[in-house]
Amino acid sequence: MDQALEKLIRLQQLDVEIRQIRASLEATPRRIRSIESELATHATTIRNLEQRQREEETKRRRDESDLKDQQAKIAKSRQQLNIVQNQAQATALEHQITFAEQEVSRLEDDELESMERSDIIDRDLLAARQQHSSHAAYLETERAAADRSTSLEQADLNKWQAERAALRPQIDEDRLGEYDRISAARGTALARARDQRCTGCQMGLRPQLWNQLRDGQSLKCESCGRILFVDNRREPQIETGRPATDSGAQTA
Repeated sequence: MDQALEKLIRLQQLDVEIRQIRASLEATPRRIRSIESELATHATTIRNLEQRQREEETKRRRDESDLKDQQAKIAKSRQQLNIVQNQAQATALEHQITFAEQEVSRLEDDELESMERSDIIDRDLLAARQQHSSHAAYLETERAAADRSTSLEQADLNKWQAERAALRPQIDEDRLGEYDRISAARGTALARARDQRCTGCQMGLRPQLWNQLRDGQSLKCESCGRILFVDNRREPQIETGRPATDSGAQTA
């Protein structure tokens, strides 16, 4: 394999790695914003539950006040019933007592139902607060991890960009232009030819083309248009702590 082709392969390794790092750097803030959004949703749930809790407490206080009023009306009507002087007055008071007793029963039922709703709200509120607390801790952990990974990735990016900037002027201008055109169209410009197949598009190669490649000729894949190369040696890989990328296996 000639040096010019080796430089193109290295350039593609760098371009692929730089693209992956940039994608990761862009994804990290989105992930943090997503977690922050979930935390805000938990906070909204808590506020809504607290508001419902206050509304139930306000309703019970109002019902308790109404209940006392109705009980006072019953007591007063019964006192008056003992001193009325005709049946019409007695009947009217008895109607008032009956209506007030119905209101007392309704208010007591309402108060019981409100207490049951409050119990449910209390349980939901406790769960929501626990979830919010857990998610807040998770957010802080993710922020710290994101800061560390961003710092490391940015250092890698600066390193590979510097190597790329130094490498490109070393490549013939025509070959570099061809590389850039194919990369822009396909994502990668070179593909390893292996087992009589282009690893860029996975299409089989004609026997004649395969033999020409094995003889050292520089040819393109008839299917995807990538520059093909055959090299049974282990390619130099970028050491980043991540799994190495087979630059010849990238697809558009």
